Amino acid sequence: MIHKTGILGGTFDPVHSGHLELAHAAGELYDLSEIVLIPAAVPPHKLHRQITAFSHRVDMLDIAVKEHETLHVSSIEKLLPTPSYTIDTLEYLSIHSVDNIDFYFITGADAFMDIQSWKQYKNVLKLSHFIVFTRNGQKTSKLYILLQQLGYKQNNSAWYNKKTKRFVYTSSHSLPSISSSCIRKTIAKGESVFHMLPGKVNQYIVRNNLYSE
Repeated sequence: MIHKTGILGGTFDPVHSGHLELAHAAGELYDLSEIVLIPAAVPPHKLHRQITAFSHRVDMLDIAVKEHETLHVSSIEKLLPTPSYTIDTLEYLSIHSVDNIDFYFITGADAFMDIQSWKQYKNVLKLSHFIVFTRNGQKTSKLYILLQQLGYKQNNSAWYNKKTKRFVYTSSHSLPSISSSCIRKTIAKGESVFHMLPGKVNQYIVRNNLYSE
């Protein structure tokens, strides 16, 4: 039996309800055995922006997933070379995981549209299936054209690459419109973000005086 592991990477600065709903939606829609949330140690696209200490971001994730059986946190990128590239993480996981495991990388359509700018993107697509969420009202025509250019052919409700034997699943499942940057700005203004993230994560932020100016 194949163990289906979802991977949700990100800066998680901070983790919020949208991240958790994205993980749960992927798990339920595609029957994943577990979803691993992997915070980036040094995000390559944020090298010139100050981000919260890795330890704080991991702690907030641990708090957020504590009551969710299928969600887990991995701090593996702290041990890998920096900046934190998806290919390095997937290669490490592939080498150190059991044989009967398939990875499902969970991401938004905006991020996937830039897949060709990812380090060794062809190898990334060889190592993992992808679950791509589109936002409400977002046109999928450009996404479908890209998938065809990448060698995928539509197979029922998914896209399949015969060479890599990997699928890309696309979903328009409705998700809350929340961003970490919005949360940081709201906190800096002294306003409440209680409705945007788990209560205990909010308490952690207050206790450690994070994001306040």
